[in-house]
Amino acid sequence: MGSPTGSVECPACHHSNAPGASRCASCHALLASSDATMTHVDVNPGWSRATRAEVPVARGELSLEVGSVIAGRYEILKLLGEGGMGAVYKARDNEVDRLIAVKVIRPELASHSSVLQRFKQELILARSVTHRNVIRIYDLGVAEGCRFITMEFVEGRDLSSVLEERKLGPEEAVKVTRQICAALEVAHAEGVVHRDLKPQNVMLESSGRVVVMDFGLARSMETTGLTQAGAIMGTPAYMSPEQAKGMPADERSDIFSVGIMMYQMLTGVVPFKGDTALASLLLRTQGPPKPPMEIQPSIPKALNDIVLKALATDPANRYQKAADFSKDLHDWEEGTLHQAIVTPPIRMMSESTAGKWIAIAVAAMVVLATAIYGGYRLLNRTPPVVAPMTVLIADFNNHTGDEVFTGTLESTLKLALEGASFIGAYDRSRVRELGLDPISGSFDEPAAEAIAASQGLNVVVSGSIDRRGTEYQLSLRAVRTVTGKVLANVDATAPNKDQVLFAVTKVGAALRKALGDSTSESEQRLSMETLSSANLEAVHEYASGLDTLSAGKFADAQTHLSRAVELDPNFGMAYTIMASAARNQGHFQDAEQYIRNAIKLTGRMTERERYRTRAYLYFLTGDYQNCTEEYSSLLDRYPADTGAYTNLGVCLAHQHNIPKSLDVARRAVALLPKRAIYHSNLAMDLVYSGDFAGAVKEAGEAMKLGYVNGYLIEAFARLGQEQPDAAAEAYHNLEKTLPSDAATGLADLAVYEGRYQDAANMLEKGAEQDLSGRRPDKDAAATKYWMLAHVQLLRKQNPAAMAAAKLALDNNQGFQTRLVAGQVYVAIGEEAKARDLANGLANELQVEPQAYAKLIDGELAMKQGDGKAAVKLFTEANNLLDTWMGRFDLGRAYLQIEQYPDADSEFDRCIKRRGEATSLFLDLSTYGYFPPVYYYQGRAREGMKTAGYADSYKKYLAIRGKSSEDALAADARKRESQ
Repeated sequence: MGSPTGSVECPACHHSNAPGASRCASCHALLASSDATMTHVDVNPGWSRATRAEVPVARGELSLEVGSVIAGRYEILKLLGEGGMGAVYKARDNEVDRLIAVKVIRPELASHSSVLQRFKQELILARSVTHRNVIRIYDLGVAEGCRFITMEFVEGRDLSSVLEERKLGPEEAVKVTRQICAALEVAHAEGVVHRDLKPQNVMLESSGRVVVMDFGLARSMETTGLTQAGAIMGTPAYMSPEQAKGMPADERSDIFSVGIMMYQMLTGVVPFKGDTALASLLLRTQGPPKPPMEIQPSIPKALNDIVLKALATDPANRYQKAADFSKDLHDWEEGTLHQAIVTPPIRMMSESTAGKWIAIAVAAMVVLATAIYGGYRLLNRTPPVVAPMTVLIADFNNHTGDEVFTGTLESTLKLALEGASFIGAYDRSRVRELGLDPISGSFDEPAAEAIAASQGLNVVVSGSIDRRGTEYQLSLRAVRTVTGKVLANVDATAPNKDQVLFAVTKVGAALRKALGDSTSESEQRLSMETLSSANLEAVHEYASGLDTLSAGKFADAQTHLSRAVELDPNFGMAYTIMASAARNQGHFQDAEQYIRNAIKLTGRMTERERYRTRAYLYFLTGDYQNCTEEYSSLLDRYPADTGAYTNLGVCLAHQHNIPKSLDVARRAVALLPKRAIYHSNLAMDLVYSGDFAGAVKEAGEAMKLGYVNGYLIEAFARLGQEQPDAAAEAYHNLEKTLPSDAATGLADLAVYEGRYQDAANMLEKGAEQDLSGRRPDKDAAATKYWMLAHVQLLRKQNPAAMAAAKLALDNNQGFQTRLVAGQVYVAIGEEAKARDLANGLANELQVEPQAYAKLIDGELAMKQGDGKAAVKLFTEANNLLDTWMGRFDLGRAYLQIEQYPDADSEFDRCIKRRGEATSLFLDLSTYGYFPPVYYYQGRAREGMKTAGYADSYKKYLAIRGKSSEDALAADARKRESQ
C-alpha cells in the first residue's frame, strides 16, 4: 500500500511522513527531500552512483556499537545521525578525556579515491579556518577498515530542528545570521567557499554560540579541487542561482544560501518553493522571491531589504562580502540602519499580457535603443579609483575679530573633506598623530607646508574668514606639497553667523571635487546634513578640546568637551573625544559611559564618525573581534583613514592574528612612510612573526623619526636573535626617556639568563619608583609585581611570591595580572584563590579572559596530577585564543601523561613562535618565559628515545648554564651527560 498523497515514505521503516519532513518521525532516518545534499558530476557517472546522498540510509546499516573503541582511543557513546556519505557519532577521546564527534565514511564508499579526497579536503580546508563559529576538525583516521574524521563535539541543536518547531524573532535571527557571516568571513579570507550551507549544517549552542559545520563540499577559490565543468553541488533548497546552473560558485554563492536561511528563520518557510527540486532551482534563476514582509508583516522593512539584497539573482547585486552583510545587520541592531540598498524586484508578465505588448515593445525598442545604450553607459560608468590622499589643514586666518571662529572652522572642514573615502585629513589637533610635538602658536600656511613636506603629506589647505556687514566670506586654497601647484581656490558666502558652519561644508564639497572626488556636490551635502553640531559655540569648544587633548592636557580637554555637550547635548563626537580624554586619565568607567552616550547619537554623525565611534567602543571594552570588524570596515570604506590603522593592529594583535596585523602595518607605512609609530608597529609585528632582522631595521627607522620606543622593540628583536648583550644595550638606551619600561626589560633579561636575585631586586625597586611621584603609575607597578611573583616562584620563595601577587592585584585587575597571579596561586598551593580568579575571568564577556581562565584551570588539573583534564582545558583555551603560553602549557600537560610526540610537537611550535614570547601581553618584556621550552623539549625527546635529545638540554644550558639559582639547569646538566 502506497503512502498518502504528498507524504514521504521512509525507505528504512516505510512509515508515512508529512510532506517536507527531513527525518522519519518513527525511526529518525534521513529522508530524501530537497534538503538532501546533491553531488552530481556529469563527466563522472561513477561518482554520482557511488555518492547519491539523496538516497536515504536505513538506520543501523552503518552502525558502530555503543561502547566500542576505534583506533584504540575513540569510545563510541551515541549515534547522532546518518546520511548518504556515512554516520556521525558522539564519542570520547580516551587519550585526552574529551568529548568529540566522529564522522564515519560508509564502507562501500571508502574505496573510492574521489570520496576519500572529499573527506581529506574537509580536513585540510577546515583546519585552515580557525574561528569560534567554525567547527574544529582534529584528524582523519583509519582503523580496521573504517575511515573517519574526528571533530569538535558541539552540545546543542541544529538550526533545522529548531526551524521545524518555530520561526525566529528578528533579533534572534540577526544574532544567528551574524555569527554565520563571521564564520564565512574567516573562511572566505582563507579562500574557502562552503557551497553547502543549510540549517542542518548550523549548530546552535545553549550559550548562544553558532557553529558552521560540514566543509565536505567546500573548495578553495584558487583551485578547481573536485569541482568540474557542469557540476551541480550543494542542497537544492539552499543553492544559489549560479550553483543551480552548474556555474562556478564564489563567496557570494554562500551569501545567497545564508539569505535563504535568514528568510526561513524570519518567515518559517523556504523561498523559491517549487513542486519539484528542479522547479525550485529554476525559480531562483528567474528573479527575486516574494518579500518576507508579505509573508510575515511584522518583519521590519530594513531586515526585509537586507534579506532581499542577499538573495539578488545576479551575484553582482548581492552583498559582495560576508562582512558587508553582517555590517548591515549590526547597523540594524544598533538602530543606525533604516534601509538596505536593494535591486528593484523584477516583476514577470503573464503570458497573455506579454503577447499583447510584443509589437509595441519591438517598435519602441528600435526607437529607444540608441538613447538607452548611451544612458546605460553613462549611468553605469565605474567611478575612477582615486589613490589615498593625505591633507594637512592650516589654521584659518580669522579677520572677523570674533574669537569664536579661531580654531573652530578647521575641524568642520576636516569632517567635510573626510566624507571622501580616499582623503585622510589632519589639522593642528591631529598633528600629534604624525608623531610630532603639539603645535604651539600660529599654524599658518608656511608652517603647514613645512610639516607636510617633512611627513610626506600630499596637500596643504589654507583658508580665511572675513566679515562684510552681516555676511561672512570664506576662502580656501589647496596646494600640492611637492610642486607647490595650486589645485583649487574655493569661495563661499554665509548670510549670517549661524550659517558659517554650513558654508564650510559647501567649500569642503567643492574642494573634494577638485581633489578628485566624483561624488556629486548634492550627495556630499546630503551626507553632511548629519553634521555633529550646528551650534557654533559648541563646535568652538569641541575644537578647543581637540587642541588641548593633542597637547596632552587631558583635564583641560575634558573641560572644553563638557562645555560642548552642555551647549549641544546631541553632540555625539564630543562624547567620543571625551571618552578618549577620560581613558588617557585612567578614568576607564567614565570613558565607557561617554562612549556609550556617543553611540546613542550616531544618527547625528557622518558615516566615518559612526565607524570610528563604534570601533572605539569595542576598543575600550576589549571586544577585539568586533573592534577588528569595525576598523576593517572603516578602512574598506575609507582607506585613507590613517588613525584606524594603529587601533586595528592592536585589536588584531590581541587576537594573536599576526599575519593580518602585519599586513595592516605594512599598509600604514606605505600610506604615511614618515610616521614613526607606523614603523614601530611594523617592527613589533615583525618581531611577533619571527623576522627579527626586519624588526631591527624598522625599529631603526622609527628611532630615526624620533620614536624612542624603538629601543624597546629593538631589544625584543635582539633577544630573538640570541644577542642578549645587544638587547641590554637597547634597554640602557631606553632608560633616558622611558626608565620604567627599561627597568622592566632589564629585569626580564635577568630572568632570561637565570639571574633571579638580580631580577627581583630590579623589579622591587622599579615598582616602588612607579608608585612614587605626583602621578603614580599603578599599571606599570602591577606589571613589575606579577613579574616579581613569577621570579620568586623560580627562587622557591613561595611566601614572597604570594605577597608580590597580592600587590599586583591591588594595583591592577587587568586580565594578564589575574592570569599570572592565578598561576602563582596554583604553584604555591593556594587553589581556592586560583579558582576564584579563574571564575572571574571566565565570567568576562571577551574571549581573552575566558581563554586565560582555562589556562588557570588547566594548571590546577596538572597540580592535581590529572594531565588528561589539563590537555582538554589547554586545548579549549587555545581554541578560544591561540597563545604562546597556551601552547607551552599544552606541551607540559602532554609531557605529564607521557604523550611525548604530542609534547614535542607543541614545544617545537613554541620555538618557531618564539617571537610571540618576547612580549606575551603586548609591549611588555616577557622573554624570560622562553628558555624552559628547550628543557621540556629535551624531556619529551628523551622520553621518545630520540637520538640527539641532549641537544635541547645544551641549548637550555647555553642560556642559563651559568646560573647558580636555576633548578632546571642542574637537572639539564645531569640528563645531558647521561
